[in-house]
Amino acid sequence: MTRRNYRGGRIGEEIKRIISEMLLRELKDPAFSGFVSVTDVRAADDGSYATVYITMLGSDPNAETAAEERKEVMRAFERAKGLIRREIGARIQLRRTPELRFLFDTSSEYGRHIEELIGSLDISDASEESNEIPEDEPLAETDVDERRKNIAVPDLAEILTKADVVLLFTHENMDGDTLGSAVALCLALRSLGKESFAVVDEKIPDNILFIENGCVREISELETTFLSEKTPYLAIMSDVGETERLGRRASLFRNAEKTVCIDHHVSSKAVCDYNLIDAKAAASAEIVFELIEALGVPADARIAEAIYVGLVTDTGRFQYANTTEKTHLIAATLLRRGVSPAKVSVEIYQNFRPEKLYLENAVMGTFRTVANGKGVVAYMTREMLAQTGAMDEETEGIAEKLRAIRGVEVSVFLRETDDGKTKGSMRAKSYYDAAALAERFGGGGHIRAAGFSSERPLAELTAEITRILSDTLR
Repeated sequence: MTRRNYRGGRIGEEIKRIISEMLLRELKDPAFSGFVSVTDVRAADDGSYATVYITMLGSDPNAETAAEERKEVMRAFERAKGLIRREIGARIQLRRTPELRFLFDTSSEYGRHIEELIGSLDISDASEESNEIPEDEPLAETDVDERRKNIAVPDLAEILTKADVVLLFTHENMDGDTLGSAVALCLALRSLGKESFAVVDEKIPDNILFIENGCVREISELETTFLSEKTPYLAIMSDVGETERLGRRASLFRNAEKTVCIDHHVSSKAVCDYNLIDAKAAASAEIVFELIEALGVPADARIAEAIYVGLVTDTGRFQYANTTEKTHLIAATLLRRGVSPAKVSVEIYQNFRPEKLYLENAVMGTFRTVANGKGVVAYMTREMLAQTGAMDEETEGIAEKLRAIRGVEVSVFLRETDDGKTKGSMRAKSYYDAAALAERFGGGGHIRAAGFSSERPLAELTAEITRILSDTLR
């Protein structure tokens, strides 16, 4: 079976985001003064070229005038091509900047044409009613796909206002973004009179425990009420796009009347009834901030702090490439609402046990460089964890420290788990696609930060990943 290559898709997503941002700020050509937007970018897997699909809304209805407007927009993109390519080269830092070609996306025009045809048909009210899908009728596969497309923030806000009970699910190996998003939304929903809990099945890491605010419940406390007694509820998973990362809580999640995914990972699979997935967002907490605003909830200091923790942890203290102007604007708003950056920094980054340093010292003794120092691989065994007295959660941040070594482009940190699995964390600095590497082992994530969980032995994976980096890093 041929393995699917995702690299081109991820390059395309990055280019789309960059050009969209440039249309808002840098590109000042008068031809862009209308509603010009990028609908899609298709990039070659080797990054040599990319096709940019654009659309223009609200153009003159006269066909001849509209055609001339399009030509002018295309000419404007050609004039700006050099500037756009330089920006792509600076921000993505590929080995070679893709050649660009611009095409109009005609799908929206085709859609409007179909709507006009449908509008001209004499369809009775009874026929329209017959097209509705009864709630208790199984959906055909095409219906499932239609139901599961991405929805907008206001639409999800409306759904939440109609729910009485909402359970929120973090992913396994909790981090600040998944917990911060869940807690912030939990507090917001409670302020609206909803019953809401964040459901966990593991210990909350000590450095983010301070944002819990009474929202978290162990799954064992909720199973009887929501599984045995069939109490209706809405289920939301935050910062995770597949139910496999919910562990044994997956059955409680799937048992809900409706399921929701709020995520910002490109690899999210849109498996829920409603999916709010924005790969351009710096963190899921950024999406949750907008959702809470749409709910009309004035974010108090507790909500603001939970969102801020999500932002600061998933952007590497606002250092990573996913950090945008929007991220900083949201952070500024959160500070106005009572967040203390100094307090958050102390809690998260200046509050660890000595055992964490003992473990990091042991791990640093295992790392091996490959490809003339462009890659580094390190690992942790269960014996090392026991000998140092450290906890699993105290491995957080090791992959980032390995990446910080001068000359390293990509780092991989592998660790054994109690159940015999191997978990991998990979981080890239400027051009390597960490997510594509993770996907080779059943994982996923962002281009510069990804991970996976595997049944394969630690030694076997260490050898294979070392070989892959040797072959792919140049």
